Amino acid sequence: MNKIKRIAIMIYYWPPSGGSGVQRWLFLANFFSIKGLDVTVFVPNNPRIAQKDDALRQKIHHGIKEIKIHGWEPFQKSNKPIAENLGEKRGMLKRFILWVRANFFIPDAKLYWAKAATQIFLNQHKQKPFDLIVTSGPPHSLHLIGLQAKQQTSILWIVDFRDPWTGFFQNRSLPLNKKAKKKHMKLEQKVLQHADRVVVTAPSLKEDFKPHNESITVITNGYEQLLPSKKSPGSGMVYAGSLKAQQNPTVLWQAIASLIKSNADFRETFSLDVYGRVATSIKKEVKSLGIDTHVRFLGYQPKQFVDIQLTNAKALLLLGVNMPITANVIHGKLFEYMAAQRPVLGIGPKPSDMQTLFDTHQLGVYVSFLEQSKINETLFNWFVKNDMPQTGKDIKSYGRNELAREYLTLIRSLS
Repeated sequence: MNKIKRIAIMIYYWPPSGGSGVQRWLFLANFFSIKGLDVTVFVPNNPRIAQKDDALRQKIHHGIKEIKIHGWEPFQKSNKPIAENLGEKRGMLKRFILWVRANFFIPDAKLYWAKAATQIFLNQHKQKPFDLIVTSGPPHSLHLIGLQAKQQTSILWIVDFRDPWTGFFQNRSLPLNKKAKKKHMKLEQKVLQHADRVVVTAPSLKEDFKPHNESITVITNGYEQLLPSKKSPGSGMVYAGSLKAQQNPTVLWQAIASLIKSNADFRETFSLDVYGRVATSIKKEVKSLGIDTHVRFLGYQPKQFVDIQLTNAKALLLLGVNMPITANVIHGKLFEYMAAQRPVLGIGPKPSDMQTLFDTHQLGVYVSFLEQSKINETLFNWFVKNDMPQTGKDIKSYGRNELAREYLTLIRSLS
């Protein structure tokens, strides 16, 4: 018999929070519960919600127990993330607030919520023991819950990294002093060394972590199900997700501006609809180039609505991070794009794990932030010549059911 029956999952992003950070563990927790595990999720009672999607509450499996924890966070009543759009220019007061956040709240602003969650978990575990604890980050302060649990009990512990920690572009964009950087590194190493198993979402991240723990498994993000394909999709392009200053694709805006000016067919048919939070500097650049009538920023929308827009689009846009050492990040929206079965123009670091996915599964065209001529050529071929590539080779393994089975097998192997 399998020893693991009762599992605790520490997750900050949980319905009614929206966005890609919710999707992974909402599906996995549901799958584990359906398969007979006794699942308890420890989530915030009063989270700082930047994006809300009430429809996701209806997807929570009835067998999942929710323990909602109240914990203090700085600027708790604001729905604007303190560290959002770190590449933006800031006034003196905002720079000071960010400096305090970076150097006194380590690893992140959820630190005190995680401390409250630790005590509640330990009390629950003492009353009725769990067999396994899973901590998912970011926010990486949640891994400190697992670290305390591991040090004080004999519980098995899986650390789930949806994104890197010290190497993540958001972390490297913070105004960290030497002491804070050292503390981040020490905590990251301690978490990796004490975990029974580490799960990451990108192959390169596995290689980064291997010096500290050999028991690492890659289980990427995925899509829930293939979306109905349209025989006659629309004429525009869609981008879904947040768009931070570090992702600003200046070469794309310049390519769009050039084609609008030089080609009447492109000018009449092309549009790019962006669904999600967008850095102010990006909006200003688009407006300054005079392409704001063709590039429309439509704000965050519920997943169900965005899925329809993805399938209606002629093509989709994926933007990586225009910073060094970001090859180990695979953006979750890429898998949602797979489900839409539309050609994708990807702009990001090369070489990278995302580029490998594009090449292996024929997802569209992938270029670096320096390849403006290739971007021009792709936009012209797709939106003027209507020369669209066949896409989506061998993508079934990225369905969330397949990935959840793999995760469940991993859990049972720890028994």
